[in-house]
Amino acid sequence: MIRLPNGLLLCMLSWALLAGAQIELAKNYVCTDDFCDNYRENSQCDTLKTACRAQNSTHNGILFPSATPCSCCQTCVENLLPGADCSVGGLGYPVPAGICGPGLFCKVAEGDEHPTCQPMQESSTCYTAQKEYDDQRQAGLIGHLMQRPTCDGDGNYQSVRCIPGQTCFCVDEEGNRIFGEAVNTANIQISMRCECSRLAAKARKLLNSQYPVLTSRCDSKGSFDQLQCVDDMCVCVDMHTGQPTSDLRNVTKGVSILPCFDKRMHENFTYLRDCENVKLAQIYDIVQFAESDFNVLEFDRDVCQPDGFYDRIQLHPTDGYKYCADKDGAQIESFQAPVNTRLAATMTCKCARARKLLLDSKSLEVPECCPNGNYKSLACRRGECYCVDEDGTQVGIERPEKDKQNLPCYNGGDYCPLAG
Repeated sequence: MIRLPNGLLLCMLSWALLAGAQIELAKNYVCTDDFCDNYRENSQCDTLKTACRAQNSTHNGILFPSATPCSCCQTCVENLLPGADCSVGGLGYPVPAGICGPGLFCKVAEGDEHPTCQPMQESSTCYTAQKEYDDQRQAGLIGHLMQRPTCDGDGNYQSVRCIPGQTCFCVDEEGNRIFGEAVNTANIQISMRCECSRLAAKARKLLNSQYPVLTSRCDSKGSFDQLQCVDDMCVCVDMHTGQPTSDLRNVTKGVSILPCFDKRMHENFTYLRDCENVKLAQIYDIVQFAESDFNVLEFDRDVCQPDGFYDRIQLHPTDGYKYCADKDGAQIESFQAPVNTRLAATMTCKCARARKLLLDSKSLEVPECCPNGNYKSLACRRGECYCVDEDGTQVGIERPEKDKQNLPCYNGGDYCPLAG
């Protein structure tokens, strides 16, 4: 048994009695706007710290609901600056009034005795990429279309990356491209947040399955499709959180009366799209073969995207080639490659899909693609040429078109992988 000082024991008993009384009192509260208005007027919430009132580059913080009835008041947790003293927490530590700001974490630096807020660059790939970008800019090695990586407060990549004048696409926390793409417009990042796409990517990574994986249905921008159905039941969900926003309805009897049902986008009575039916048939075959003790090897990739439409790369069933497909499975222009060739092995169709998006939106500038639908390693725009990576983003500085042979990706004028 742990013996406590009498004063401390009395204090703890008093706190317990007070907490119990507050719980009983709380049962009579009705949390309305009027209640909180009256509470703030009569009880006067504590004044917020300057950090949360200023919200500028040197003074900022995070607002949380305070431990007051109905959380009518707010409390401020200040964002600490680089080098500020911080606490790593532990038994007996006081509740911190501040936390290290975005891009910082609390650690004991070499030569110090106490922890301070230090940059995340040592542990964050995104912040390391930001530093490399800044160093290259200082050295004059950044091209006019290159974008500085954007990181969240935990040091992970923000979910959307954009190519100026072309498209935006979703990336995971490590900055790798995942499903979700849209034409780059002025307000695209308001509607495009890629929550569903990130969830689908995590599911595939965690399950690590060579077979098709069922996930929540996304829309083309990587957000949640607002209509979700499982078996025979459907519900509307919030496009950014995936949380239900309606009652359940039967897919064959009541799906069309749900407020999120859109006859231009959704199939009445069935919900499933053509590719999803193909995918379910594949999964059914896999189960049947497994029950018969067969090893299933041919389903090495998912034919569908997380939005239920066809993936970028499809295999022609009889003619021995892969081709770049639109969402309905139709071939995009003449982008294709014979199977068992280098063109097919390196095929991504990212350029072909972006090109179709831009042409459909009547954009004035569209990329030129390799025969297999990949981005060419060298692109030219408005008299300037530059190197690009497999996602079409600029790498390095640009040069006038007449000097493009001086770019490292020029390769004698061959900007695409060789066939063979």
